[in-house]
Amino acid sequence: MNVYTGEVEQANIYLSGSRIAYVGPKELPVSVHTQLVELERGHIVVPGYIEPHAHPCQMYNPYTWGEALLRKGTVLSINDNLSLLTFLGTEALPFIEKLEETSHHMFLWWCNIDRPDRVNPLTVEKWLQHHLVIQSGELTEWPKLLQNDEVLVEQLYLTKTHHRMRAEGHLPGVSYEKISTMAAAGITADHEALHAEDVLKRLKAGLYASLRYSSIRPDLPHILKGMKGDSRFNMNRMMLTSDGPSPNYVEKTSCASMIKICLETGIPVADAYRLATLNPAVYYGLEEDLGGIAPGRLACLNVLTSIHEPEPLHVLQRGEWAVRNQRRVMEPDEAEIRTWLRSAFPSRRTIVNLRLDQMETRTNTGIELVNDVITQPYPFDPHAELETDENWITLLDANGSWVINTRIKGFASGVKALASTYNASNDTLLLGRSLSAMREASQEMGLRGEGILVNFVDGEQLYIPLPLSGAMSMESVESIGASVDQFNEKMRSHGYRFGDPLYSLLFLTASHLPHIRVSDKGLYLIKTGETLISATPLVNTVRKVK
Repeated sequence: MNVYTGEVEQANIYLSGSRIAYVGPKELPVSVHTQLVELERGHIVVPGYIEPHAHPCQMYNPYTWGEALLRKGTVLSINDNLSLLTFLGTEALPFIEKLEETSHHMFLWWCNIDRPDRVNPLTVEKWLQHHLVIQSGELTEWPKLLQNDEVLVEQLYLTKTHHRMRAEGHLPGVSYEKISTMAAAGITADHEALHAEDVLKRLKAGLYASLRYSSIRPDLPHILKGMKGDSRFNMNRMMLTSDGPSPNYVEKTSCASMIKICLETGIPVADAYRLATLNPAVYYGLEEDLGGIAPGRLACLNVLTSIHEPEPLHVLQRGEWAVRNQRRVMEPDEAEIRTWLRSAFPSRRTIVNLRLDQMETRTNTGIELVNDVITQPYPFDPHAELETDENWITLLDANGSWVINTRIKGFASGVKALASTYNASNDTLLLGRSLSAMREASQEMGLRGEGILVNFVDGEQLYIPLPLSGAMSMESVESIGASVDQFNEKMRSHGYRFGDPLYSLLFLTASHLPHIRVSDKGLYLIKTGETLISATPLVNTVRKVK
């Protein structure tokens, strides 16, 4: 598959080390040291796929995430660094260097510049100077640019002019005028288009548009349908992304799966493959190394049984077979990998034995789920019993210093108690119909280890261990995906009415989605920044550091 001309042609490909030396019709002289590989008739060679926007810590860890991608032909991913900064602080950079040495999958990174609560300017500068860092973003706090926030304006200016990097936005539901303002400020791409008209807004403003197919936002088929037959949609300015899917959706949202959807929707073959190869390579300035099959490029190749079946039979990564007949050629030393991951992501959580009086609510405003991740405030009587669709909710600081209590509406009616260390702030989230049961679940998880522990009102229990910083598993993506399927099934049977309960847990403490959240700021409104109730300091509480 020649992505430069759009042709499927017969050719000989000669490799020298990790790179391609020649592609063409001639048969060049070879020596006794040359390995000859003749593909079966009908097999197609395409460039290795590129994931342009990844979140590698979605219960899976970066290493197992890379393994899952490589098995499906994705040879490179460009990844979010915010979770690593949360877990590792200054040790995050040494970790990505070790990951580069250890993993066969190739990782590049972006640098978060808009979260001063997580990242100080000196840390940002070290990341921007690192050879594995290729862009800044994703800019979730973009309203600060509209308010002319001096620190963010300066950071974005340095990214663009001094480091000559791309800068990705996070612009869900944003008007064309605001997208244009972001483009003027230096934003070059966005992945938050929800339909075809959103894609057109981004293209008109000069941005690249990443078309998303993820567990929480499976928009790709709908977007492609809206684009069909409209010549304004320049396919060369688009890419495909899975945007950090839940573990049970990783295979369904692979680059191969997204290309397949494009082909089935009627996207021309060359354009479908360019969306996951040449286009992201050009966008990131990597086209001299990746994105196509041509002399000088890295020998990252996928062998397909048919041009209409994008999932590869074989994967060649930098001149070496990584996958043959859809199986890894060399399985990693699992014991060695586990030892490294445990040392890289230790638990730093302070286990707190809360008293029931410390879980009392001091507000009459709660959090109502509109969907999996969007919330809105609602009033309640703090002296009244819980309604059928209400739960208590407590956020406990990971360091055991403070607590926030309120109610949540629309989560699940059959959860007696849930304790989770899996959330955006990496604190301990407690939910349930019984405060005493929530307290007991927190204590039980302190004994069993970090993760997600749920006790249902009918007596059923489910536990997903997440020993890596309380947020990630050491199991394969396939294994953790099976656990997530079980979790989702039980949550739905006990009253959860949306698509992905993991995303609800994850984003309750995130600061970039509307409209009301909990964090160390307290219970607060996103758009106005108004704090409805501050966190309550914990005193005279039994603590132990795990």
